[in-house]
Amino acid sequence: MGTLRKYLFNGVIISSLISGIGALRQQRKSPADWRTVLTWASWILSFMVALGTVRIESKKADEPKPKTKDEKERRAREEPATGPKPIKRARTKA
Repeated sequence: MGTLRKYLFNGVIISSLISGIGALRQQRKSPADWRTVLTWASWILSFMVALGTVRIESKKADEPKPKTKDEKERRAREEPATGPKPIKRARTKA
């Protein structure tokens, strides 16, 4: 994928831009007050999160796939864990 294309055609970015259009329409209808400032601050933060998400996803997609089991285990040790670890359940005899 091209460098700019991965940002332009990503659903997260498109959704964030559409919400920015909604914030712009809301600002035109109402007078500027503290709620307008909070609306724009939240939109800027959500847009930054969207950009970061696309960047992380593109880095993961560009990485070569591990070929051997040893390589998978080495990568698992090197990369920080994301999210909660799955719960290991004890096996019972049926």
